Amino acid sequence: MVSGSEHGVVLFNIVYGGTHRMADLLLIRAHNGDGLTWKFVDQTMVGYKIVLDQPPTIAISDGDIWQVELVNTSSVKGKRQKIATVRLVAKVQQLKAWEKIAELPDHWIDPVDLKCILTWLHSGTDIILIGPKGSGKTSLGFVIARTLGWQDPYKVDVYTIKRTTDLFGTDAAHQGSTLFVRSGLLDYIERAQIALESGLDTHFLVILDEINRVHAKVNESLHGLFDDTRQVTVVTTEGSKTIKLPPNLHVVGTMNMGAEYLGVHGLDEALKDRFAPVKVRPMPVDYEVTKLVRETKVLEQQALAVVKVAQALRESATGGQISFAPSYRACRNVARLLNHGLDLKTAIIKGFLGWYEGELALDPRGEVAQPNTEMAKAYSALRMRGVAQAKDLIQVAAREM
Repeated sequence: MVSGSEHGVVLFNIVYGGTHRMADLLLIRAHNGDGLTWKFVDQTMVGYKIVLDQPPTIAISDGDIWQVELVNTSSVKGKRQKIATVRLVAKVQQLKAWEKIAELPDHWIDPVDLKCILTWLHSGTDIILIGPKGSGKTSLGFVIARTLGWQDPYKVDVYTIKRTTDLFGTDAAHQGSTLFVRSGLLDYIERAQIALESGLDTHFLVILDEINRVHAKVNESLHGLFDDTRQVTVVTTEGSKTIKLPPNLHVVGTMNMGAEYLGVHGLDEALKDRFAPVKVRPMPVDYEVTKLVRETKVLEQQALAVVKVAQALRESATGGQISFAPSYRACRNVARLLNHGLDLKTAIIKGFLGWYEGELALDPRGEVAQPNTEMAKAYSALRMRGVAQAKDLIQVAAREM
């Protein structure tokens, strides 16, 4: 939806205090029986068949109520059925008092770090979550939004963005001409704008995943989105377009730390200065073990062994010896193998070590063959930390070959 133009520049978002008046939003309820259907909550629209202007990009549950913008109404020729085309704006849910949130459900975070995140987000400061791979940075953003009662976040994989314009759409050929095709992010930003102008008490969250992999050509042009103006102008085949982030839309970036992110484009100093940093600490061993036992029903002793192996590999990945750091999800995968009869060592090899290049095998001298491979380095890391014996792992690996 384009609101208008000013001096040849198309404004995607309506300038606050402008003359455009947003129509009242309507309420619809989802029914997920034989496929997803919708019904109006508003009595004035009863009898209309509801059609969404575009497929939903998030999961819709039975009974969900949404605020929607009416796009248009129509009828089928020769039939009495009336059709209302609507645009999803915001799911109806209650905001939580963030000052009273001291912990997150089923997600460990240092209480001081959580306080910093909530304070910064609610004061309009964008943040970057910094931590090793597998530390739960991306999932933390989703958990925070869910805990606060915000709208489901929109995630952008930053490494796929080669130009700033790519964030908001792409130029595509259509019937002999070139059109600007809007991105899901631009639609999400406009949902936030509509919600703001309609007086909805809700918030939106954009997650810029692996923002440290931002392309060099994009780095500087992003500055405007995260300074006090919160806007950027991009050039497309249809002319210059200005995108403005409304104040009810917040941004969380994630950034890998350690040797695994060396060599990527990285953030320049000016862009760093526009975010507040939060280092995401790994789950304590006892918390991760308890979580694994609760979710997978493995024995506590088994869970402890799995977590110790995972932590040893994570430490090696952070130090740059190996590339893969198994997350809690990987621990859960190993536990599932244990639940279905595999012994501990076999489950660990299959669930953790399969990501590393090379084979776990002995040479004629009894030493690890291919010592320069990642597999050998991962195995060496486990031995050095006392969580595995060479002969045990190699015997299991040999049986699996």
